[in-house]
Amino acid sequence: MRDLREEKDKLDVLHFPEEDLSVRMALACSERALSDAARRLLWQLAVHPGPSICWDAVMDLDPAGEPTRADRAVEELVAASLVEFRSDRYSLHDLVRAFARHEIDPGVDGPRRDFEEATVRQVLEHQLQNVRACDRLLDRYRTLPVGDPDAVRVCVPENLAHAMTLLDAEYDAVQLGIQLAYQKGLELYTWLLPMALVTYQWCRHRLGDALRGLASAREAAEGVAAPVDCAMVYRMLAGTHWRLEEFEMAAAQLQRAVLLSRQDDSESGRLSLARSLHTLALTLRKQGNGAAAEGHHREALELYRMLPDPSGEAAALNGIGTLHHDRGEDDEALRLCEEALRVVGAADPRGKADVLYTLAEIRLSRSERTEALNLYRQAYEIFRELEHWHDESKLLWRYADALVAVGRSHEAVQALERVLVLRERMGGDGTREVRDRLEKLR
Repeated sequence: MRDLREEKDKLDVLHFPEEDLSVRMALACSERALSDAARRLLWQLAVHPGPSICWDAVMDLDPAGEPTRADRAVEELVAASLVEFRSDRYSLHDLVRAFARHEIDPGVDGPRRDFEEATVRQVLEHQLQNVRACDRLLDRYRTLPVGDPDAVRVCVPENLAHAMTLLDAEYDAVQLGIQLAYQKGLELYTWLLPMALVTYQWCRHRLGDALRGLASAREAAEGVAAPVDCAMVYRMLAGTHWRLEEFEMAAAQLQRAVLLSRQDDSESGRLSLARSLHTLALTLRKQGNGAAAEGHHREALELYRMLPDPSGEAAALNGIGTLHHDRGEDDEALRLCEEALRVVGAADPRGKADVLYTLAEIRLSRSERTEALNLYRQAYEIFRELEHWHDESKLLWRYADALVAVGRSHEAVQALERVLVLRERMGGDGTREVRDRLEKLR
């Protein structure tokens, strides 16, 4: 309601009828010249949360499903300067949005409120289906109850890079869509949209946005989702806290995920339990509780082998190997992580990169620098291809250490220059540290 009042105030501030300077009057003149289809589309575009909308999403707004009519209508709005078209996206000026929401009659049969609700659902369904199509390439192992896209257009990305490009373009609109879903009490979209978006947010280090969206998702999921789906939300919340190094908060979320997962003895419940235990183990290690971490890793390993789930099995083996490495038991660590590398294969590049990174750390501690450098490089290439900026930055920092140790300072500088670029893209945290180190090496 506050947003609606603010929109009305924008129009009132610029209304000076005694001086013939009324924005409302000027917009009304433009609106009267529109066709019925263009007038209705303008109203729908004002209902869309903004800040911009792609062509496919505009076409999905036509209630009769006639893209030709919608295409003509949006061209009419652009020609009338009521809609801006830039960089393949359409947008409304704030004043045009306010005018359309409050001054235009969409001219539909039935209550206007019903048409607004249908428009909002269409907008959110388009966003959910298209974000999920991208997310399938970012995390092929997460299952979300999204359903088939029977009423919206879906741009299926050609590859991972294309998926990231599409999400880069849609990100601001989807963020506003999540807020709209929450405001309208649409619980399905309130929990599914943040869940479909979170892997992208982790890759782009948009962790504050992820926490806000997942907090709403948790609230909504607890009302409408199955226990294993609620557990998945808690794991994503924990993963976000983990990346913020808030390990106590992460552990609390994961304890809840474990409890919820144990309520379901089906295959999906056991898989949820294995993932929750494994992630809890990683968090407990960060808190210095290696004994409890190993117990959870081993329970997860047993579950993964029973399912079977090779990617999960490799992750658990890698986790146990890391704990042995922490204790200085590098022979056993090496054995476990090499087994993990055999198990994970090429089907799970992210999992493979994690194992390669651990193996590099083990080799480095054994003074096997040539082998370590080769393993770091292999892991780095995977992280870079996946566009996991945070993980790539972390790995390159360690890689630079190893390069300096063998006298290859020039290559270390190149690695740190890439770290600087990545940290700047992620908001600038830690850039001074990188510049200081570069200055010493140059």
